[in-house]
Amino acid sequence: MTNDGPKIDRPAPLSWDDLRVALALGRARSVRAASRALGVSHSTVLRRLESLERATGAQIFDRGKSSWELTSAGQDVFDSAGELEAIIVGLERRVEGRDLRLAGPVRVSMPAPILSVLAPDLLRFSAAHPHIELTTTVSEHFVDLALREADIALRVSPQPTPSLVGRRVALAASAIYGTKRYLEGRSLRDLDQLDWVAHPSESSLPFATWMNENVPNANVVLRADTLAAIRTAVDADAGVAILPCALAPLGDYRMVRRLPELDAPLWVLTHEDLRSKARLRACRDFLAEAIAQKRDLFSGKAASVR
Repeated sequence: MTNDGPKIDRPAPLSWDDLRVALALGRARSVRAASRALGVSHSTVLRRLESLERATGAQIFDRGKSSWELTSAGQDVFDSAGELEAIIVGLERRVEGRDLRLAGPVRVSMPAPILSVLAPDLLRFSAAHPHIELTTTVSEHFVDLALREADIALRVSPQPTPSLVGRRVALAASAIYGTKRYLEGRSLRDLDQLDWVAHPSESSLPFATWMNENVPNANVVLRADTLAAIRTAVDADAGVAILPCALAPLGDYRMVRRLPELDAPLWVLTHEDLRSKARLRACRDFLAEAIAQKRDLFSGKAASVR
């Protein structure tokens, strides 16, 4: 005779995949953006969220008309999942940092102007290391290397964060440029008399801040949220803009004014846990050397791409 006692319903164990969905949805506030960030379908996000709410016995989000907002229980889940994410990603970095193979994926993040200059060098690296799968991503904002949004970052910054290691490889200079056609016959003394192509005025990027402070009455004919778009407008003779000096040889530009107050170091960086990973070290060293050979170009001293 056996007596198993009353049957007890136990909650389903929490799944890291479900928690990742809560993190992505909590950050993005929309299912579409969360699915894009995770690389999964819209239905997968909803299914994972339903699984998480079933496991916790709590509603994680309030479904608003315009966005998904965390409930009080959801905020607790979100904060705890963020701590767990840091532990898991840190473990992955430390384990992968011991990888000695010159093979596998390498993701490099850089601003668009740097990609324009380094594209031939990146092709040379891929030819020299056929077993390394090089992927470049372009962003005007800093990616989070701690969260593995990239393996290596080329970053223009006064000083990198303490968890990142690398080297300063050049000085990135900037200036006001316009095409020779646009500037022909125009006075360059009064910047307010020129037409401007600029970032949105509310942008926190250094170029936008400089314009707000130094040319508050500028006649802005077009605003765009990327340097690539701004450069396209300048190439079409729309007006002048602040551009990195490294781009000057790539267009029919004339410098209006050099802006040394916007000078900042250019760094090649990776997370400290990945400093010994062979394929990342090979890529870092290659990029540092390629940029060093173009140091005068980035600083505005060179007249052409070498």
